[in-house]
Order: sequence, then C-alpha cells, then structure tokens
Amino acid sequence: MEFRVSVIIPVYNAGPFVRQAVESALAQPETAEVVLVEDHSPDDSLAVCQQLAHEFPQVRLFQHPGGVNRGAGPSRNLGITNSTCPYIAFLDADDFYLPSRFAVVQQVFKEHPECDGVYEAVGMHFEDEEGKSRWLESDMAGIRMTTMEAGIPPEELYAALTRGGHGHIHLNGLVIRRDVLSRSGLMDESIADTLHEDTDWVLRLAAVSNLYPGSVVEPTSMRRVHSQNRVSAPRSAESIQRDRMRLRLATYSWMRKHGTPAQRDLAFRRLTRQWLSYPVVGGNRQKLARLFALPFHYPAAFGEWAFWREGWETFKALIRSDWLRLP
Repeated sequence: MEFRVSVIIPVYNAGPFVRQAVESALAQPETAEVVLVEDHSPDDSLAVCQQLAHEFPQVRLFQHPGGVNRGAGPSRNLGITNSTCPYIAFLDADDFYLPSRFAVVQQVFKEHPECDGVYEAVGMHFEDEEGKSRWLESDMAGIRMTTMEAGIPPEELYAALTRGGHGHIHLNGLVIRRDVLSRSGLMDESIADTLHEDTDWVLRLAAVSNLYPGSVVEPTSMRRVHSQNRVSAPRSAESIQRDRMRLRLATYSWMRKHGTPAQRDLAFRRLTRQWLSYPVVGGNRQKLARLFALPFHYPAAFGEWAFWREGWETFKALIRSDWLRLP
C-alpha cells in the first residue's frame, strides 16, 4: 500500500499559526492532502484557511453545517470522514511538524504488517511568556515532551495507558491506517467539551488495534504553548474532576460494549480510582462511604465485580484499623 497521508487539522482561533501548521504538513513528501476544518472562529482563521486552500491544491477546507462551532473532536471527525488517503495523521492548528515527520513511521509500518498505527514523541515550543507562565503554574509544569515509555508491546498498551504512569500519546504524534476506524469508531462527540475526547479515542484504539512506537525519544512534531491555549487555562478542581469523570465513564461505557472482560474491568477500576480521588477522603471509613455512593450516580457499577472487590477490601481494612484501635 502506497504511504499517502491525510493530515487532519481542526482550526479554531488559530489565525496567526495555521499557515505554519499547513506548510509544515505540506513539507512532508508523504502528505497527499491537508484537511482543514474551520470551527467558526471569531478571529480571521476562516480567511487564512481560504487563502491556504486557494494557494495549495492539496489543501481542502470544510466547516460544520450551518457554520456552527462544534469543538475539536467533532471537527476531527468531520476531517476524517472527508479525507481520502489510506493513512491519517493529525495536527493542531497552532502546532507544527518537524522535518522527516513520517520517516520512522513508514519504517515501522513496513517492519510490522499487522501494525494499525504508530505513535511518536511530541515536543514543546513556548510561544510567549504568558503561556509559559501558565504552563509552569499548572499541574503539567514538569512536562516538556509528550511521549510513552519505550518497549511497550501493542497488546499491553491499553493497560499501560489506563493505569497511567507510562506516558501519554498526543494526537500530533499519531498516524493510523484508515481501516482501523471500523473497529475504533470516530471520537465520542458527547464529551467534546471536556478536552478529553482524544484521550478516550486513543484508549479505544489501543484496546482494539496494534499501535507500535516510532520515535519516542526524539520529537517529530512540536506543540505550541501560548496565552490562548485552552488546555493550560486555569480551571477549578471541581471542573477538572467533572471532566475527568466524564472521560472515564465514556471509556468504561465503550469497553462494556466492545472491549474484552479484562479491558472492561480495567476501565471500571480506573473510573473508580478517579471517583475516589476527589474530594480527597481521609480514611477507610470515608473511602467506603464515597465508594458506595458511586452506583447512585452510575448504576452500572452495581454489576461490576471490581466494585464489590474494592468495597470488600476497603471494608476489611476498616475492620482491621478499628480493631487495632481497641483498648
């Protein structure tokens, strides 16, 4: 199969940056088309996109019906459904590819015929001081590159991503075969406002396909950090918890229908861990009360063995700690 890539770029309020993004994608010899989805930006993004589509025959421009704003996930979905190449890559409109973006990716696909996708490292470029300051004040302050640990086999990737502690996959560093979409589906648009629809989708890809590492030490694209980034904008703890719970619930719901029993169990345990993480509980008694509140918000928890196992272990720990306090 000829290695021809569609690069999907959702565009929102990225007027100053989208040209560099497009030109960095077109600079790759493997890029057959760039699909821009302009998401009803209040700035001059649409005019810039129209100019790029006029200049470059490989650039195709789309908007959502009615010219409405839908968010990054639905915009990527629209781009995917209108793309034509056998391989699909992603790039945010304010980011850019580095030279030879797809060199290692091609080699991985050649060496592993069963490969459905390749993930690589994404570096960080600080655009302005305000963006840098906001980043350094966030809970992501120590991150300078988004990547995964080396050496994770495809069959263990879903578990590694779900458990956490092994890194992350950024869409800028991901290339997939088009046919894998028949197993993973498109991004879940019901959580488009959480900023986590890409995380949920990557988890689904990892669960149902063979994702291999490419260049996980040296970045192949750059993520631009600036004052208008939504991801690093200040948010309340309640808002963060709400969105993360929606992410974990979406992933768990999908795994209940399409995942293996082990994947479903792991997704539920990750959901439970998120539920117990906020508000912070002070001991086993409070943890048990918080745990047994979960099914009243998400009734499916009653049917999960992991829920009862966690409750039993917490109850035993509570009994032991109370017994040790007896005079």
